[in-house]
This record gives sequence, structure tokens and C-alpha cells, in this order.
Amino acid sequence: MASSIYDKYDHLTDDEKSYIKSHPHHITTIMKSRDIAFSETTKRFGYNGRNDKSDAFRHCFWSATLVRDIGFKNALEFTNAHESSPLNIHEEKIMDLHNIRVGLRIGLSMSDNKKLSKICNDALNSGKLKVIKK
Repeated sequence: MASSIYDKYDHLTDDEKSYIKSHPHHITTIMKSRDIAFSETTKRFGYNGRNDKSDAFRHCFWSATLVRDIGFKNALEFTNAHESSPLNIHEEKIMDLHNIRVGLRIGLSMSDNKKLSKICNDALNSGKLKVIKK
């Protein structure tokens, strides 16, 4: 059974919940962007890993689509909120924030998903994205 918006809400950080409360009109777009990022990552890598190339790509692509769909400022605010959990391991947070920042800049191109995916993959292959495990 597919999870609902309400089920996913319970798993958000406090900062993400605060963002959603002040920007409720973005919730559907953010969820769709997340789902597209997971799907595209699976398509490119065959899975969605953690701290590896697939994770770096997913964070880059996700943030790029958010910029296009909700604007740079909102995408920056929400992605910062996403990484705000005190349980987030420092090294992982540094990696994720770096890859998100690269994706935010890529998103300014306002390209379609196919092009954003290619640009993020090119960034990964050229060493512009960070990974912890190779």
C-alpha cells in the first residue's frame, strides 16, 4: 500500500515540518521531486545507496529539480531543513550538503529532468560531487 503524505510527514525533521507549515503549497511538488530523484537514481545505478555515487547523484538531481520547481531560495531552505536532523552523521551531512549545493546551481538552468539528470551525472563523473564510499 502506498504511503500517504501524512505517513511521510511523521518522518520529516522538525525544520522540514516547519517549512511545510509555512509553504503548504510546496508539499506535492517536493514529494514528486523526491520520488523522481529516487526513480532516476534507480534507473542510472540500479539502486539507491548511501554515501556512494548513487547517493551523491540523488542529492544533486533532487535539489536541481527543486530549484526549477519551487525556486532557488525555497529549494535552499528546504534542503537545509532536510539535512538538519541532529541524528545526521557529520561526515554524511557534509557530503549531502555539498552535493545539494552543486545541484542547486545546476537547477538554475531550469532544464527538464533528462537534462538535469545528465548534468548531475556529468558532475559526478568529473569529480564535482562528493562520496564517502567509492
